[in-house]
Amino acid sequence: MVAALPEGQPVYAIDMEWLCEAKQNFTVEHLAALSLDVIRTIQNEGPYYLCGFSFGGLVAYEIAVRLINEGDGAGLVALLDAPNPALLSNLSEADSAQFRKTYLVDRLKKYGLQLARGDLTAFTSRALAFVTSRAGRFFMPAIKVAFRMMNKALPVTLRANDPGFLKAWNSYVPKRYPKSVVCFRVEDRGPEHGNDPSMGWESCVMGGVQVHVVPGGHVDMMRKPSVHVVADNLATYLDNGTNRKIEPAAGMF
Repeated sequence: MVAALPEGQPVYAIDMEWLCEAKQNFTVEHLAALSLDVIRTIQNEGPYYLCGFSFGGLVAYEIAVRLINEGDGAGLVALLDAPNPALLSNLSEADSAQFRKTYLVDRLKKYGLQLARGDLTAFTSRALAFVTSRAGRFFMPAIKVAFRMMNKALPVTLRANDPGFLKAWNSYVPKRYPKSVVCFRVEDRGPEHGNDPSMGWESCVMGGVQVHVVPGGHVDMMRKPSVHVVADNLATYLDNGTNRKIEPAAGMF
């Protein structure tokens, strides 16, 4: 994404990958506070331009809320395929049940088609992500030890579905934000989000949510050619700003 932005655009990224090795629980609020401290060592006052991919989107949003509470502000808050974790809790019981049903039917169809086509790589990857996200807290510690003993990095699928991140994700309840945000969502997000293109953010963003749909799936968003769609749209918002500095809260899912 950085390479796809206009030449000369400064970008500062906050690495959160080390949290895969964290032994203590952490929350989005904790990470936002730490990230804001780092950001202010580079730029001590706003407006800041905040951008976060997936889990990083939650951190970017929480930073923006904190800035408002501290009398500062963000010139841009861009959430890259980061659904609101409180989406289901904000729905009625009937709408929540329909959301889950639509999600389940759609995923079963997708997995079935992958098996029918013999696309075992895609099927295995999705299956591993599902198992890790549901039961990773039981076996991930042992897997991490094994990979450290082999002096190898954890596979991307395991890092992206680390139980620590998932716990922090599921426990986060976004506060109300008085300004607007920009929401980038992938085309392959699923029909369960058909009734709310903002993926739940309209319920807490008082200034409105501007939605951009990006071709492909979640991981594709940060790859060519989809990443150029993201960068081109971000460049438009940056050109309209008075301060051309963007501070992304880099994240993973």
